[in-house]
Order: sequence, then C-alpha cells, then structure tokens
Amino acid sequence: MDARFSRPGVRWLFLAGVFAAAGALAFSGGRIALANHYAARETSEGLARAAHLEPGNAEHWYFLGRYWQYNFDQPDLPLAISYYQRALALDPRSANIWMDLAAAREDLGDTAQAREAFEQAQRAHPISADVAWRYANFHLRQGDMRQAYSQVRRAVAADPNRAAAAVSVCWRANPNIEVILDQALPRSAGVYLEAIRFLSIEHAGSAALAVWKRLADLHPRIELQTVFPLLDELFAEDLIPEAHTVWGQAVEMAGITPSASSDGSLVWDGGFEGDFIPGGFGWRWRPDPGVQFTFDRETKHSGGRSLRITFDGVKNLNFSHLFQYVPVQPGKTYQFSAYVKTEGITTNRGLCFAVFDSRNPGATGRLTPDLTGTQPWTRLELSFTAGSDTRLVTVVLRRIPSEKLDNKLRGTVWVDDVSVVPLELGPKRPAP
Repeated sequence: MDARFSRPGVRWLFLAGVFAAAGALAFSGGRIALANHYAARETSEGLARAAHLEPGNAEHWYFLGRYWQYNFDQPDLPLAISYYQRALALDPRSANIWMDLAAAREDLGDTAQAREAFEQAQRAHPISADVAWRYANFHLRQGDMRQAYSQVRRAVAADPNRAAAAVSVCWRANPNIEVILDQALPRSAGVYLEAIRFLSIEHAGSAALAVWKRLADLHPRIELQTVFPLLDELFAEDLIPEAHTVWGQAVEMAGITPSASSDGSLVWDGGFEGDFIPGGFGWRWRPDPGVQFTFDRETKHSGGRSLRITFDGVKNLNFSHLFQYVPVQPGKTYQFSAYVKTEGITTNRGLCFAVFDSRNPGATGRLTPDLTGTQPWTRLELSFTAGSDTRLVTVVLRRIPSEKLDNKLRGTVWVDDVSVVPLELGPKRPAP
C-alpha cells in the first residue's frame, strides 16, 4: 500500500525523523571509525581514546590491558588487570582475555587467581587447544606435572599438530618417555609419528624407539619415509638390531611386500624388483648429471628385471652413487655376491662392488674385481668378516677414478641378484 501524507506537517515530521535517524547512524559510524583510527596507532593514548569513544567495545579495553601488560619499557600489571576486568564485564566469554588476565596474575605472583582465570577460560572454550596449551604451561611453571600432562593431552587431542611441541616441553621438564606416553599424549598414530620425529631430531633414539613400540601396537598404515629419521638416528646410535626390527614393521605398515630371498640374503630387494626406497635398509642412489638409472625388463640375470646404469662419458667419475646398509653380527663371516653385465665401459677403471663398515672401514673394507669393456653376466664375489664392533656394513657399487689421460667413463652396466649371506647358512653358488 502506498503511503500518502495529506498534510504538509506530517510529511515534514516524517522527513525530520528520517534525517534524525540518518544523523544518529552517521554519528555512531563516525565514532566507530574514529575509535578504530585511534586504536590502530597502538599507543597508550590512541587505545585510551578509542576506549572512551566506544566504551561498550570490550576489544578496546582488552588491547589497553595488553599494552600495559606487555610494555617492555614501563609495564603496569595492576593497570592491565583493571582494563582486563573492564573488558570481561562486557565480554565474559572471551578466552583470550581470561588467559591474558591469568598471565598478568601469575606475573604478580598471584597463582591462585591465575589458576581461576585459566579455569574461566576453559569454561568459556572447553575444546580450545590454545587454552589447554597455555594452561598446561602454567602448570609446568608451577611444577604440577600431573595437571600439566592432563592439559597437554587435552591440547594435543584437540590439535594433533601440537604433538611435537608437546613432547618438547614435557621432555625438557621431565625426560621420562613412558610417563609422557601414559599421561600426556593421546593414543594416536599421527601423534606418535610427530613425537618420533621430534625425538629423532633431538638424538633421543631410545625414547623414539619407545614411542615406535606404542605406534606398532596400533598397526596403522603409514608412509615409509616418515620412519627414515628414526632409522637414521638408530643407525647413528649403533642400535642396528632395533633398526632392523623397526624396518620390518614399517615396511609392513606401509603395505610393501619385500621380494623373497631364496638364499637367506640380508640385502633388501637384491634383484631390484621393487622401486628404490631411499632410506632405511633400502637401496639409496645419488643423482648425477652424467649418470642415468633405469630398470630393465629385457636384460636381467633372474627375476623380472635388473638395474641399468648408463654413463655419458663426460667426466672421470668417482662413482659411489648406489648403496645399501646391511645389518650384520660382529665377528661373523659373510659371503657377498652380485651379478654384473657391462657394455662398452671405457677406461682402465671399471665397476666393482665394495663392502665396508663406515665407522671403521679398515676393519671390514673389501673390493671385488672391477669390470671394463663388454662382459656377459659375471658373478662378483668376496667374503668378509665383520669387525668386533661392526653391526652395519655398506654395500656400494663403486668406480675408482682413473689416473690415465683417457679417463672419461662411458658405457652401460647392469646389476642383479645382489646378496650378503652368512657363511654358516652354506649358500649354494648359482649357475651363471
């Protein structure tokens, strides 16, 4: 229905009301804009003017409190607390205000009031990871480990990305990994993997191994590369049997089926039937502009394929780009063998295999004869005895640089059926 104003007075009264409302809105908007302008200065004067222009806005009082709490030159904690209280009177469900109030109370030595403020923050946001995390750190500073662990667990359950930080603060407060696992960390594969990563970086291999055992009990599906830092740390700490156990479990969790060895070989995938696994006990290779690695299903000694490596003849290559770590027992004797085929390998220095203990190369280091030119499938072999402290050897395809004038390496080499077998198993020498 159309609005009709038959009398001029009514029309003017209506228009005056419209203009008054518009003016009030404009004035209010102007005050808000001006308050925000002053607040943006982030000075005590600007924040105070913003608060007095908009006294019903809790944020202005809150930012005033933070200014005086975190003022490095002249902090005023009682004044900050008074502003926080004014902000909370307007917004009592703000967890941030409660937590900053708690921090100010703690800085003044009033731990009881600080604890109450944290409790208020948690009541306002019971599932907040940030509230639980800050409350946990409060308990750590007070030496209340039981409450600290409880809040850490609550924070990590709400935000699993905090797992590494959680292990860090708990480990530094009390490096007892079993207590941390029992009380501070939720039973979660993702949380455990983050904890393992942190402890591996911290060179706490035994603690990381304890977390791994909890993870293995869950039988999760994982990406194999997530375990590489742990394995590298176990290698560094000479915990080789433990590393081998972790490797077997990790491979299973990753859904990788290892190729079976008929002769009891300790080499992982000696026939190159699977893709490279550049970590743990898998084959590792280093890229080089003059070297090409491919798998070859046409030229092979046995199985489904071999590894083919092509050299472009550009440089006198010092080659040790393909290797694998193999677990052994100190003092035991082993038979190494590999089948190698070459085509057009130039120079007087060809390809061979080396087996050595990287910690003490002189105790175990051995080289097979090298192959040059064009050779059919040839078995390269050697026997070695692990040193008294040797638990891990490196098997590496090797080319020592030539000292001749014509020393650029060109040609192709195929590798298959790499094996390391304890001699007491009595390996049978396969037919070439």
